[in-house]
Amino acid sequence: MHTVIIGNGILALTIAFRLSRRAAAGDKISIIGKRERTGSATLAAGAMLNSFAEIESGSLDSELDLYRFELGHLATKMWPKFEHELIAAAGDCLPQGCRKCQGFQGGGCVDCGTYVVNNTAADDLDDENFDAILAALRDFNEPHELVSPKDIPNYMPDQRHRATRALYIHNEGWFNPRLMVEKLDAILARDHRIAFVEAHVAKLEQTNGTIASVLLEDGQRIEGDHFVVAAGAAVSALMDNSNLGIELQRIFYGVGVSIEIRSPDHRHTKCIRTPNRGLACGIYSVPYISADCNDHILLGASNFMSPTPYPFGRITSVESLLKAGMEQINRNFYRADLVRVNVGWRPTSQDTYPMIGKTSIPNLIVASGTKRDGFHMSPLLSEYVAAMVHGETVDKRFEVFAPERKPIRSLTREQAIRKATRHLTSAAYQHGFTPSKSRMPDQVERMFRDDLETLHDQVGAFDWGIPPEMLDMYRYGHAKP
Repeated sequence: MHTVIIGNGILALTIAFRLSRRAAAGDKISIIGKRERTGSATLAAGAMLNSFAEIESGSLDSELDLYRFELGHLATKMWPKFEHELIAAAGDCLPQGCRKCQGFQGGGCVDCGTYVVNNTAADDLDDENFDAILAALRDFNEPHELVSPKDIPNYMPDQRHRATRALYIHNEGWFNPRLMVEKLDAILARDHRIAFVEAHVAKLEQTNGTIASVLLEDGQRIEGDHFVVAAGAAVSALMDNSNLGIELQRIFYGVGVSIEIRSPDHRHTKCIRTPNRGLACGIYSVPYISADCNDHILLGASNFMSPTPYPFGRITSVESLLKAGMEQINRNFYRADLVRVNVGWRPTSQDTYPMIGKTSIPNLIVASGTKRDGFHMSPLLSEYVAAMVHGETVDKRFEVFAPERKPIRSLTREQAIRKATRHLTSAAYQHGFTPSKSRMPDQVERMFRDDLETLHDQVGAFDWGIPPEMLDMYRYGHAKP
């Protein structure tokens, strides 16, 4: 059996690893993608294993969203065992940066522990989301504790942006994603059944109702028995070029910037982050540790939606992250060194839910739409996709994320408008909005609401709501009503 995997990000690599553990002597696995991984969401990620810390007010109200949270919670629990499997599989080819790593026992590029701070840098949406996180931790009996912000290691915010509350989540950790990719590359390269193909795929080619081969941009063809498209945000362009006669909702580019700094005098040992806010995940700082480097920190992350690849980090994103890092995490970061600015394209489906599963073409599986959760979810999603390749049944409920589904409309019009208004107002405060001492806050909120009502009318969203992240994609005609 020859399985062809299109893509070489975290999801593609972990799927290949899962398949290699099942492979027979004559099986083959091809992984197609350029080594530089331009726009890789994986390489720009904070790689936080956050399921509880990403909860927002109302985000567990529906059965579907509760199921998605259940998957994320399960993925967090799977990581320690999965990491030890990877270390064991690497053997003597473990990359130099990982050789002192003992997995979640400490000593390497991964650890547990996330502090969530409730500060005054935005508006009271932070308070609502902090309360929602705390309520979920209690409801699910997840180990946590309320802590004094002044006891958080390396937390020295500007006085005007200090936290009033904070909590510590014991089992939500972080990785150095670059070391993880290097480790997976090394593991897979030592398996003679696996071939890395340094190329871009131009299209998939269909014969008699099944995929027969992929055509590379250089004209080469690679034939196979099973095909997995795990090409991140590039999935829609590839499927459009392939003209396979199946319809998938569009995957957009969630363009995010993260910044790696070096701070020898203020090293991190734990993740520090705010709740989600302003259409994104707030501000976070994560240890960016390797065996020979323990003073690097990753600051993240910005986000805006684009219908096409966007190769550069915007100055406004870089400026906002550096300013937020100094004001909201550690005022001494102004003396830190700037190591690298990362730009990653988070694959975000039109309805913002994962798009993973079999298609009506029997030997074609699509795995995308993971937004900013692909790294975190990869142990679970790779296990599910490997089972699908082998014709096995996975959780029946997972079919809700099937690639050929119609866009899921989980929000009512009123819910969507209320949520978007709250997030847009939060974003305004984050970026320096200071209202006059009159009725301006109410006037701004009405302005947002009136604009959102008009947009919903224009796209015919009368009995459903536009996901807040997708407002501009609908506004400019990139998303189909």
